[in-house]
Amino acid sequence: MASDRFSPKSHQAPAAPPGSRTCSSKQKRFAASTQTIFCTYTPESAKQRTMSTLPDDFLAKPAPGIVVNKIDFSKTTLPEYTGLYAVILDNVLSPDECDQLITAAEDTSEGEWERAMINVGGGRQQLMTDSRNCGRIIWDSKEVVAKVWQRIEQVPEVQEIVRLQNVPVIFGNGPAKRSEVWVLTRPNERMRFLKYVGGEYFRPHCDGSYETPDRKERSYFTLHLYLNNAGTKPEAELAEMDPKDSVKAAKLALSGGATTFHSMSCNPDRDFDVLPKTGRILLFQHRNLLHSGADVVQGVKYTMRTDLMYAMESSESDTQSKMPSLDD
Repeated sequence: MASDRFSPKSHQAPAAPPGSRTCSSKQKRFAASTQTIFCTYTPESAKQRTMSTLPDDFLAKPAPGIVVNKIDFSKTTLPEYTGLYAVILDNVLSPDECDQLITAAEDTSEGEWERAMINVGGGRQQLMTDSRNCGRIIWDSKEVVAKVWQRIEQVPEVQEIVRLQNVPVIFGNGPAKRSEVWVLTRPNERMRFLKYVGGEYFRPHCDGSYETPDRKERSYFTLHLYLNNAGTKPEAELAEMDPKDSVKAAKLALSGGATTFHSMSCNPDRDFDVLPKTGRILLFQHRNLLHSGADVVQGVKYTMRTDLMYAMESSESDTQSKMPSLDD
């Protein structure tokens, strides 16, 4: 992993408001609870749309040059996460492709961004702005997620997780003891587009696993696609823009908004940041990776989040996962 790009100190977001990176007792309880939720919630606002607002050749070509950086937590400020899975994939989408995706998502909601809520179990969600404060568009499209997935599925570091066996760090001790084999079936068609403006955030949490209503599939990994860059652009570049183009200006001026991995004690000195970068995907396991969306200090942050879905193949397979096993 290139230390100049992903080290926790070189990519710290600008200073957030006091207390914004310290877990309160309530946030710690919230983080502990979210990783055990199996959600089957289907909001009425989810849009079942086709790719009609996207070009016919959208993502038809392979990415020109994906750069892969698998996070080795043993070499970070979070060695307790050694062996947990997180990989950064750069240049998956071009800036134009990211802009097209944002526009298409907004077309499904007539440009309206609802307030993002939090899964609380039992198929329910709640608005909890002390933990999560951002806008959201939910868009269901098997076609779009399949095209995004095709861009990365042959990457060796991604191939590591297409088959899971004897990996309790991913799916818990129970499936490992039962010798269950879980095989990747597809990306979840539910895309959650997120929009963070100045001061908005998602406090520390672990992602919950989604289980389909028929209980045949469940998610084990988060796919997080960043749709614009962090880091303020040169003033000259902003000055040349049409003053009416406020959306583009806000995207160019993004500052803050890192995805931050935390220690379980939420010691800010040990935070490990991954900055938003246009076309970057952060792929990481749901289980036991405490993380947050750091405060956006300036501008607007756009991302898309979905999950990787798995089905249990058998409990008697001789084929081993490429992930480190229980005995490794």
